[in-house]
Amino acid sequence: MLIIDALQYNNPHRDRFEEWLAGGLGCVHVTLAIWENARETLSVIGQWNRLLEQNADLIALARTGQDIEAIAASGRTAVVFGFQDTSPFEDDIELVEVFHQLGVRIAQLTYNVQNRVGAGCWEDDSLGVSKFFGRNVIAEMNRVGMLVDVSHCTERTCFDAIEHSARPIAITHANPQEFVGTDIELNRRNMSTDLIRALAEAGGVIGLSNYPKIMKGGSDCTLETFLDMVAWTVDLVGADAVGLGTDFYDGWPVSQIKWWRAGRWARESAVPITGFSDWPSWFQSSKDFPQVLDGMKKRGFSADEVAKIAGGNWLSLFSESFKPTTGS
Repeated sequence: MLIIDALQYNNPHRDRFEEWLAGGLGCVHVTLAIWENARETLSVIGQWNRLLEQNADLIALARTGQDIEAIAASGRTAVVFGFQDTSPFEDDIELVEVFHQLGVRIAQLTYNVQNRVGAGCWEDDSLGVSKFFGRNVIAEMNRVGMLVDVSHCTERTCFDAIEHSARPIAITHANPQEFVGTDIELNRRNMSTDLIRALAEAGGVIGLSNYPKIMKGGSDCTLETFLDMVAWTVDLVGADAVGLGTDFYDGWPVSQIKWWRAGRWARESAVPITGFSDWPSWFQSSKDFPQVLDGMKKRGFSADEVAKIAGGNWLSLFSESFKPTTGS
């Protein structure tokens, strides 16, 4: 069974790669950039190139679905490059293809706030994808073979992306708002029932997350409650549209978290957020993936359903999405 985590943003280190293998992860989508511009992102790619070279016994870069399968079969973890904001594209449509050629295969349209492409989840709910640059970026991502991610977007931006993307899109790491409720720290990060349905109907996948700030009960969320959420989502849209995207991060100083929250445009987060939240007792690192999957089996999910949610759905979506549009 192939296990794919659709979003992690660890401070990259061999210890993390060893944890991936200990947890049986065949593929991890890693974040290269949030607020970084094109030049800064190139440096991050350079750093990752050295990490891939120095840890070739543990990890390898995947550019296609076939790469993911081959790397996982070799006993290593496939790394998929991605962005959590379209800031590396700056205001230049040509940079989409440039970064695709460098291995980037997933890009989240916005990270919480407004940018040239669209509106993040901390903005007004009426704001969506920009009618010129935003729609053009989506079309160019479709053309070159880069998956559109809307995990930190306003609902309007998400619906706009579904409408204007010629290919299925993803929510790599978020949870259903109706199940979780609003009594959590980052309740605006979660997605409405109507949106999850629309995503699934368009062939997309949602990655359910055990990030404490968006889970029911926060750090005290139990494995049983998390599995309740998985079952709830499968009942809503079917097992073919559900995956896992932990949003797990480790190894960063508080200053880095502050950078994610405030960027270059403020000294503090746009919304009140506490510091680190403890990860739940049942998921302290990637090594704990097996007990999540074992829990699903004990809950009565079929072997086929577990395989799809563990990674099969992401593999199918990645395999198609990472290919350029025919004739491009």
